[in-house]
Amino acid sequence: MADAKTAGVGSAESAWTAGNALAESTQDAVGGSWLASDSAAEACGADGARWGITRLGPGTDKHTRADTVDRIERLWRSAGYEPVRTHIGGDAPGTQLRYPIAGTFDDGFFIEFGTTEYGSTVEMQTPCAPGDADALNREKYGERHTNTSPDIPGTASPSASPSAATTG
Repeated sequence: MADAKTAGVGSAESAWTAGNALAESTQDAVGGSWLASDSAAEACGADGARWGITRLGPGTDKHTRADTVDRIERLWRSAGYEPVRTHIGGDAPGTQLRYPIAGTFDDGFFIEFGTTEYGSTVEMQTPCAPGDADALNREKYGERHTNTSPDIPGTASPSASPSAATTG
């Protein structure tokens, strides 16, 4: 799997591909059905683009949550990240993994996973990499290169069908 953080040295497309692959691998470690609430590409830097990747999935049982988070932490470490685990308190206690622990790297990259008994989220911002955000949005680059169905607010289930991820 390509490293989403260092993928930015190539192109915005490669940053998306690596980020989406890591998000989908994280989703697979949890299992269940997931929906994408990813952003459109946005302009960054002098001539760059990046995406916000947000995935919404099932909750985790308090008895198996630690094993799930352990699997995700191993996955992220194998990709070169050093996530920090924190406890989520309040009415819906759970666990969060985040890299870096706060904020973003200079290129804008971060990744975060949170899970409670009610739901799980994967949130990421791809690094700013060379690309034309307007052109990427016109061709719906992100939507065409993910296996995760879109979250369409106000519908009982997604009305769009995901296309198979392609490599270009």
